[in-house]
Amino acid sequence: GKPDFEHLLREFGGAVVPVAKCDLREFNSHPKELLPFREFVEYWREFIGNGHRSSRGCLYLKDWHLSRSGLLPKLP
Repeated sequence: GKPDFEHLLREFGGAVVPVAKCDLREFNSHPKELLPFREFVEYWREFIGNGHRSSRGCLYLKDWHLSRSGLLPKLP
């Protein structure tokens, strides 16, 4: 029931991905920043370890955005 962070880092660690800042709103959506996936995983681990809190607020990498990056294989 937990993510395999090491596998994710091996496969996607160097990728740059769009991460939404859930605590902010611009017009009708959350602003996004581009982060190395490795940095997002560091945030994710910190967030889990701190009782689902972070000084960076709530960041979100939607799986749809990751798949649009071309990093994930297309499935039939």
